[in-house]
Amino acid sequence: MKRSKGMTLVEVLIAMGLSAIIMAATFVIVQYSANTYDNTAQMVKNNNNTCDAVNIINHYIRSASYCVVSDDGRSLYVTVDASSFGGAEGTKKTIRFAYDVDDRALFIDKMDGTNKLVVSEKIDRIEWIVVMNGVKYSAYEITPTGAEKPLFFGYSAKRGR
Repeated sequence: MKRSKGMTLVEVLIAMGLSAIIMAATFVIVQYSANTYDNTAQMVKNNNNTCDAVNIINHYIRSASYCVVSDDGRSLYVTVDASSFGGAEGTKKTIRFAYDVDDRALFIDKMDGTNKLVVSEKIDRIEWIVVMNGVKYSAYEITPTGAEKPLFFGYSAKRGR
């Protein structure tokens, strides 16, 4: 008997099964890649947020002539040269690094009625400790499991006069 040209039902089913497996694997890889991209983008955003905060905090503490922590531990008062804000050089000005529990944000308050500058967001707790000739600080966030995770921390020595 002569074989007819074309594919048998079994061959078609096998080809469709292999195609379905390849398409499912491709979908899983694309979905995994999209999730990885989203996670990486969020980590970069968090890293930029915390890196900027550390740089700003260190800048003001290093140029401070005096630092003190508030009684509730949420604010750090730093006395710096007014030229840091466009004022007259040699004039001292006290600013406040304050943590807002409701907004979960750390901000700089120049204490002159101007708008507050947000330094970092998504903070659940912050600690300030005046140690020796500087300030030790730690900021934390609460993870979905309820554990505390450090966002950023550091120590900056005062160099100002």
